[in-house]
Amino acid sequence: MDAPSQIVGMIGIGQLGLPIATNLIQAGYQVAGFRRTGREEFAARGGHALASPAAVARQADILLLCLPSEQAQLDVLEGPDGVLAALKPGQIVIELSTYGKAFKLEQAKRIEERGGRVLESEVSGSPPMVAQRKASLYLGGSASLIEECKPVLDAITANHFHIGEFGSAVAMKLIANYLLSIHILAAAEAMNLGAMAGFDPRMVAEVIKHGAGSSTMFTIRAPMMAERAFTPAIGPFVTLKKYLDLGRDMSDELGAASPLFSAAASYFYRAIDSDIRDEDAAAVIKLLEAESQQNTHQGE
Repeated sequence: MDAPSQIVGMIGIGQLGLPIATNLIQAGYQVAGFRRTGREEFAARGGHALASPAAVARQADILLLCLPSEQAQLDVLEGPDGVLAALKPGQIVIELSTYGKAFKLEQAKRIEERGGRVLESEVSGSPPMVAQRKASLYLGGSASLIEECKPVLDAITANHFHIGEFGSAVAMKLIANYLLSIHILAAAEAMNLGAMAGFDPRMVAEVIKHGAGSSTMFTIRAPMMAERAFTPAIGPFVTLKKYLDLGRDMSDELGAASPLFSAAASYFYRAIDSDIRDEDAAAVIKLLEAESQQNTHQGE
């Protein structure tokens, strides 16, 4: 099979962007990327690190944005070395980042005013899931643009779903992460209960993952809990905060009952405000263990 002729630009080659870029490189794409610091691993995997967002936009046929915050997005788009100054007529921009819907629509409008075409692509899956091509992409935009981007999307993962118009995919991503927070806390609760019942945590992680009580988050996080492997974090508490805030806002706006999410979010917010904020979200088990010790002492 011939190598793809398109050059893919990747702005944001961090924890999530790097495995996405790696999948594209492995599929035969030339990938030009930009990140302010830490570009060595990207280059080692076959990427071409460039000096600015504008340089990536000028070189790329299709441009992917995978940034951690609204401010980072604004910094990348604006200025003489920004994307907006370098967009080519008809250039496709695939937005992989998660922001509030209003912000996403505003930035899409700015890109379109410069002649670009924008596709929303929310990533559901941890960095290891992305690397294994097991993540899902939730797509917002026109069906014709999705079809045009299909080879690039397929190179990232075979699992992609057209949710609706641009801006609709973020709601589905928030629902997915809404469940993610609940499932991580549920996994921690089960692992803590198993340890208190006298079982080896490694055995609990192995046995439960094969039964009806398992979940994707249990399969990923329970072994981390058993091994106390909370660093380096595949999904630190501080990264989760954005999704908790946006999920809570969406739930409140819709008036949706959220007893489990509210309970889970309270633990994650506590972790974010503590000295374990940079550890993986699996470390929420530490809060349950501390509470359990208090309960044991109170019962003596």
